[in-house]
Amino acid sequence: MNNFHEQAMCFVYQQVLQRLLGFFSRPERIALQLLIQRLLVAAGGVEHIGRYRVMVVHEGGKECAYTLAFLRAAQLSIAGRSPHTFILRIAILRQPRMTANVMERIQAQCSELFIYDDSRVELLLVDEQGTAQLHKQVAFESLSSVMDRTQVLMSGHLTQGDARATFFYADLLARAKLYRRACEWGVKVDALIDRRPPAHLGQYVLWIQQVARQHGHAPYGEYRENFESAVKLCSKLDDDYKQQLQLPTVPSREISAVETDNDINVINVFDCLCHEVDVLHSQVLMFIEGPWNIKTLDIEEPQTAVVLLAAHVHGLRGAYQHGVEYSVGVDAFLRRASIENKCNERFKGQLIKHLGTVFNTPKRISKLHGAATRYLRELHGVSDEQLGCLICSPFVNQARGLEPFLQSCYPEKLQFIHRFRQVLIDHNAASQADVSWLESVSGLSLASLQALYHMQKIDSRPGNSLIATLWAHDPNNKPWCAAPAGQV
Repeated sequence: MNNFHEQAMCFVYQQVLQRLLGFFSRPERIALQLLIQRLLVAAGGVEHIGRYRVMVVHEGGKECAYTLAFLRAAQLSIAGRSPHTFILRIAILRQPRMTANVMERIQAQCSELFIYDDSRVELLLVDEQGTAQLHKQVAFESLSSVMDRTQVLMSGHLTQGDARATFFYADLLARAKLYRRACEWGVKVDALIDRRPPAHLGQYVLWIQQVARQHGHAPYGEYRENFESAVKLCSKLDDDYKQQLQLPTVPSREISAVETDNDINVINVFDCLCHEVDVLHSQVLMFIEGPWNIKTLDIEEPQTAVVLLAAHVHGLRGAYQHGVEYSVGVDAFLRRASIENKCNERFKGQLIKHLGTVFNTPKRISKLHGAATRYLRELHGVSDEQLGCLICSPFVNQARGLEPFLQSCYPEKLQFIHRFRQVLIDHNAASQADVSWLESVSGLSLASLQALYHMQKIDSRPGNSLIATLWAHDPNNKPWCAAPAGQV
């Protein structure tokens, strides 16, 4: 870069900074100074900041966008005061919920913050095939696979549709390998930005350590209890998880305790992302994302999806298992979630409060139902019928629940129950019509159904299976398969 071009770009970046700072409120400006100070201290002083590489994972949500705006403001502020600033690595992990619309939002934010032309920013797209650096906006297709769909459905059958076990556990474990790819790409990062409450990360590290230890991956003393070790153990547990579901795996390379000596520093910025501001209505967030109208039901926003998918499953559970309207189950879930998060003034608490206010009538909940159904069909290729099937879990424990499932949901098929059982035991005895119906109603292949037949249903008690261990130690677990209010 010649001197003239460098001066011109410096002027452009200062203009970007001034425009960005114009949207910061006074509390947010104070919080920004705290963030700058924390980054400088972590780097060992301003003389070392130019070699300090910081990574943030962008999941596509509004909290991530808010965090990115603060980090970009900090990076450009330091650049305006000293010859160098830190290198910012933005990692986009390509998992199923990273849809084309979410990716488009992230790329729009990067354009707004002039990230593509800045050599001090590394924008990475990470998937199972490798890592690519993005230098401009690119076309993007949502990721979907038969294995992901099978993983969701089989996890659901084993847990009677527990929302966290069905949608979250496999996602968390698979993310570890992508995270490691992002950290180790090019020059390894020095620090990871954590935007959650300080206790949150420690709870998750302890959770993974406990699970890994119980499954023989972390003998006492071999791994230190830190975040990077937990991520490496997650990679091993991901292989175990897929193996338990009889899915193909790409084995993790062996990891020794020596590799944990060069730990990645974790910089918690929870208190820097000013909690005095209603994030949903922050001018900073509106600048890089535009105004948010909750009534448009943006279910692809990751935090919104987490809440509404759990509400959707609860609504279906009410209909399939307790004989109540879908809206009753959803309303009960949102009310309970509002009570449990009423002290959470961060984004999640604000979001749940808004969702409970907006979706408070059967007609409005019907709109939610349609959006959740479309989202899951596009994301995982899963229908409401297949979700209802896994909630009833008729194939595990040697199809012990098959008869009540057919009686309740498909009475016209009850006459074929002995044929269905025979199909699950021996594929050679299967008729194509029976196989087709079982595969259609479950969304699973005959091989997966036969595997489920020989598996045991997992309940809330600690057990030998990985899913049971994950749930038993999960810091955010809730009672499984709870009935809607008034039904117990």
